Amino acid sequence: MPNLLMSWALKKEKFVFKKNAATYLLAAQFGALGFGYILRSPDLQATAERQTNIRNEQKESAFDRQEAISRAQTCIPLMSEMPITDGIAAYFSSVEGGRIVIHKNRPMPSGTIVCDAFGITGVVALDAEGTPFVTDLRRMPPEEMQEILSSRGVMPTQATHPFANIPK
Repeated sequence: MPNLLMSWALKKEKFVFKKNAATYLLAAQFGALGFGYILRSPDLQATAERQTNIRNEQKESAFDRQEAISRAQTCIPLMSEMPITDGIAAYFSSVEGGRIVIHKNRPMPSGTIVCDAFGITGVVALDAEGTPFVTDLRRMPPEEMQEILSSRGVMPTQATHPFANIPK
């Protein structure tokens, strides 16, 4: 009987040892998995931030395009061989002898909406010295801008000699 009792005790001890070993192994696997997530979390966070930034840029781009289309319905087209850039001076101009002539004595009023054939619209503002400049740019596809300006009958003509001497 003692042999049988001892055999049963050994079996029970082995079972308990196997059960504890399995528990420790399972706990170690969960620990490693958790540690892996901790190590990967900056990557996951960076990916989520990039995706959020892309979504925000797409929304802003769509908003800019819609606002540019709205502005194009009433804008004053600038005769320019180059696209409008932020901070460019805003004076009335004309084509004389195939050249664009900028009239420095005729500034555009603040709040005037301007555009170009390259699909860019902007709003004229005045700096501290009263010099007019274009700001708050919005973009749309050039083809759409040209279509809108042509339908309005105000598509700017290309100058044959784009850079003329500015009269003083």
